[in-house]
Amino acid sequence: MLKARKIHVADDFLVAGRSITWPLLFATMGATVIGGGYSIGAVGKSYEWGLLMVLISMGGYIHFIFSGLVVAPKFREAKLYTVAGYFGHRYGEGPRLAAMVLSLLFSVFIVAAQMAAIGSVLSTLMPATIDAQNTIRTGILVGGILVVLYSTAGGLLAVIYTDVYQFVVLLLGFLITLAFIMPDMIATWPTVTNTLPDRFFTITGDKGWAFMLTTFLAFLVGETFAPGYATRYCIGKDVRHTKIGIAGVGAFLTLIFPVIIFFIALYARMKFPDIDPQQALPQVIRYLHNPFISGIIIAALLSAVMSSADSALNSSTAIFVKDLFEETFHWTGKDQAQMLRIARICTAVLGVVAMLIAILWSDIIELLLFTYQVWAPAIILPVVIGATTSFRSKALNRAILWTMILSTVITFGYRYTEYAATFDPAVFGVFLSVGVYAVIRSGEKLIKRISN
Repeated sequence: MLKARKIHVADDFLVAGRSITWPLLFATMGATVIGGGYSIGAVGKSYEWGLLMVLISMGGYIHFIFSGLVVAPKFREAKLYTVAGYFGHRYGEGPRLAAMVLSLLFSVFIVAAQMAAIGSVLSTLMPATIDAQNTIRTGILVGGILVVLYSTAGGLLAVIYTDVYQFVVLLLGFLITLAFIMPDMIATWPTVTNTLPDRFFTITGDKGWAFMLTTFLAFLVGETFAPGYATRYCIGKDVRHTKIGIAGVGAFLTLIFPVIIFFIALYARMKFPDIDPQQALPQVIRYLHNPFISGIIIAALLSAVMSSADSALNSSTAIFVKDLFEETFHWTGKDQAQMLRIARICTAVLGVVAMLIAILWSDIIELLLFTYQVWAPAIILPVVIGATTSFRSKALNRAILWTMILSTVITFGYRYTEYAATFDPAVFGVFLSVGVYAVIRSGEKLIKRISN
């Protein structure tokens, strides 16, 4: 609420006045990235897959190095707000509308996934005798209302300063947990290496190279240029601060966080060899039986998921205000106070919609996978082409639009085939988009040559 006093116009609410220095950008990006999937979900998969998950999860961080050095400066220089705004700036109205629809779907479902994760975290505090599903739903409502309140009041500026505290608590929680478990782990290390299967300590596990590579690529492309991240490409004080903040956090998380997660998962595997993988982190918390460490790690988990939720919620609002109301409906004549009210109403409404989705569909991983598979096939290739080339033409714009449409439709159908279980649809969709684009551009050139 303190930051709400500094919000006077829509730009303050949506992009924090474009005044964020690189340390703040580093912290808000870090807190946004490590949501429910990269904390609770990553520990569970590391418990199940072992070292394989360390390599795979790195894919979710590496793309920020490329984004920070190549893509984010383009967003900042053009003073954009959203991914759809970039598509309009680079490719025209058709691709902008397609990107806007996909951005809205992605953002709302990402918020829903994080709210479902909030419910899961809060449910670990409740006695086992209470109905788990109702506890999760209560947690979704409580956590969701908190996120909506401070996001609606203070916009992105409030989100950023909240993210700074959450990032500190997040790192502190996981590092303290690691410090508590390491002495026991070191003392019993010979027993660990003898009792756990060899696959636990190999980079392919028992999945094989094909699974490792395609799943790594799914993490790499699944959230690349996501709306919540793209908003942060636009808020740096200048291009230098933007590059350092975004590329820096990508390098930091790639090297540090997967290793921390792996050792926590390894400890859970040592102590609880036969539990549901998703219970690995809660079981470690209970086993340590220390109110201080339990409080810190619960705070860290809530920090992780709430920061991802508020970031996606803010990006959803930016999409509605800038891409829908201003660009599509041409509400450009309204005064700044009125646009600020519209932005706050959108935040509240979108937050409530996301809470309802989370209550009806509380499977975190399924929600995340759905968003990745809708997003990556249509967005990755056009952004890369736009950021790395300067060529412009109406033919290029048409090719981009049809590539987006065809790649999305075909990938959505591919999701329901038997092959989707072994070759991730998001990765399939990105490769498909390259092929579709190449065919369309080649066809256009052939037709032009024939007509001449």
